[in-house]
Amino acid sequence: MGIRIPDNNIIRELVKKLGNPIVSTSIYDEDDLLEYTTDPELIFKKWENKVDIVIDGGYGSNVPSTVVDLSEGEITILREGLGSVEALL
Repeated sequence: MGIRIPDNNIIRELVKKLGNPIVSTSIYDEDDLLEYTTDPELIFKKWENKVDIVIDGGYGSNVPSTVVDLSEGEITILREGLGSVEALL
C-alpha cells in the first residue's frame, strides 16, 4: 500500500471536506508527452469523457515524489524526489 501526501491545497481541502482519503493514480502516458501530463487543458481534453470530474489546479510538475519502504520496520528510500528525506530520518 502506498500513501501519498500531496503538496497541493486543492487535494488537501477535498480530503478534509470528504473526511476520507482519495484513491487515485498518477497520469501515465504511453508516448511520454510530458506536456500532456502537466497541462490542465490537455488533461481535460484527454479525460473529459472518461472521468466524472477534472479540477484545473494549474500546471503540474514532472518531478517524481520520494518513495519510502517501511515494510521491514526500517526506513528505506527507494526513490528520492519531491519531499524531504531528512524529515523522515
